[in-house]
Amino acid sequence: MSVSSAAYDRLRTLVLSGELVPGARLGEVHLADQLGVSRPTLREALRRLESDGLASSDGRRLRVACMDAGELRSALLMRASLEGLHAELAARRMADGEIAPAQLRRVEVLADEAEQATADGDYGRAVLSNRAFHQAIDALADSPVSAAAVDRLWDRILVSTQRSLAAPGRGRSVNREHRDLLTAIVAGDADRAAEVASSHVRATLDAAAGT
Repeated sequence: MSVSSAAYDRLRTLVLSGELVPGARLGEVHLADQLGVSRPTLREALRRLESDGLASSDGRRLRVACMDAGELRSALLMRASLEGLHAELAARRMADGEIAPAQLRRVEVLADEAEQATADGDYGRAVLSNRAFHQAIDALADSPVSAAAVDRLWDRILVSTQRSLAAPGRGRSVNREHRDLLTAIVAGDADRAAEVASSHVRATLDAAAGT
């Protein structure tokens, strides 16, 4: 991995984990020193961060981006539709015997990790584990075009909703919804899986609106 790519990955992690909060100034000198890279390398990483929609300019400075309420609603509704589709496809593949036990076990482990991070109050780790859980289900659907589409939404959604897990009771609800989704997929119940997946994302929209 190149120095520039490594710097970008570390910078992206700072944003997605919440260490760099939405609206935070992305100062070159400070970040270059923090990441241990040159300012030209840092600038390249910042340009990539901006092109991915995770940073934006206020006309004078580059800051961590955050979708406004309308953009976030649109992104989450799109995610709800796509992840409902993926859950349905995954359940159908499960019913047809096309999903290996090891694949299913990996999703279960990711659900456990997300639940533990939430219980520990480590919401930065929880949102990343939550994303990994949903990406694993997207992979079970074996629908690469739609999976790529929803994946492009994830980073920006995470930045804008990372505080939603901290809402009272939301963490427990998320964990319960993950388990319900897994149960429907394991049972091969495509309709139920689609319903749970879509409702889960719409609940995230409600929680984000209340933070």
